[in-house]
Parts: sequence; C-alpha cells; structure tokens
Amino acid sequence: MDIEPNKIKEVNVDGETIYLKKDAVGWHTCFPYRNKDGSINWKNLISGGNWIKLFLIIVFVIICIGAMFEVSNIVSVANECIKNQTVTNWNLK
Repeated sequence: MDIEPNKIKEVNVDGETIYLKKDAVGWHTCFPYRNKDGSINWKNLISGGNWIKLFLIIVFVIICIGAMFEVSNIVSVANECIKNQTVTNWNLK
C-alpha cells in the first residue's frame, strides 16, 4: 500500500490511536488540531502535543526578552556615563 506524502495515517497500537505522517525523510508522529468529529483539539493546537517542549520554548523566549532588556539597560547606563563625563584640564607645564 503506497500512501501519498503529507497524508495522515491513523494507526492503532494497544488501543491507542497514533497519527503518522509521511514526508520526504520518512514517517513522523503528528498531532492534528482537529478531532474526527471536526471539533478543535485545544491541547494539540496550543502545545503541539507536547507540554514540555512548549514550556521550554516559553522559558527560552523569556530568557531572550530578559537578555534584550539587560543589553538595552547597559547601553543606556553607558550613554549616561559618557554624557556626564567631565574632562579636566590640569594645565600642567
């Protein structure tokens, strides 16, 4: 049986339904965001089927935002130091 690429195949393993999708590389597990009856599966839509990966992505984004805030804060402090810098002329002869 040959299946078209990007088509989802439903496989039952020990009473659990697993959805597989074939692409150019091979078979991959997929998490469809629609149930069989057409309703939205919110867990798969929000998390992509894996809550841990979603949590790690959120942590990574928060770290990136914090790093951008810290760099902008450091640059503004450096600019203030440069503006308030006084140059003294000691008139040494």
